[in-house]
Amino acid sequence: MSIETPIAPAQAYVPLRLAGRPLALKAVVVLLGVAFLTAASWVQVPMWPVPMTMQTFAVLMVGALCGWRLGVATVLLWLALSVPLPLLSEFKTLLMVATTHGYLAAFPIMAAFVGIMAERGWTARPIPAALTLLVAEVTCFTLGVAWLSHVIGFDKAVAFGLVPFIVGDLVKTALAVALLTVFRRTLPAQ
Repeated sequence: MSIETPIAPAQAYVPLRLAGRPLALKAVVVLLGVAFLTAASWVQVPMWPVPMTMQTFAVLMVGALCGWRLGVATVLLWLALSVPLPLLSEFKTLLMVATTHGYLAAFPIMAAFVGIMAERGWTARPIPAALTLLVAEVTCFTLGVAWLSHVIGFDKAVAFGLVPFIVGDLVKTALAVALLTVFRRTLPAQ
């Protein structure tokens, strides 16, 4: 009979620390997240067929800051509200942006993945955080380009829906990692 030392799970790093908090506070955070996603959608560089926005940055941050449950809830509420309301880039509704449905469908998956990884401690340090966020970005581009391929063809989808966005998304990922690092250094330990 051997005695094994239990391995301590990685310490979660979800800066907003909402576990066990009142439902009303969580609802306020979700609504603030929806406002953040909307504002990030309206910050854009016009491009065709998909404009470059700060949406992916906002999705990454919502997942990392809120954890997977509230992160996904925030993104799903924002998407639901964007059906009738002009919350997306160029003040469009979800029904007006057929070319971006693949990217938008990836957002809840991104928030879930980043949130799960944050809850496992992966966003507490810069290198694991960068890897986590890059995997989320790859997920977004995979679904986005797959959908766009059905609309304009694979070669054009890669040329117009992936290549022009790589540098921008690397910058957004670096910004998210930098902010998470600042939060870790400035907020008290969990």
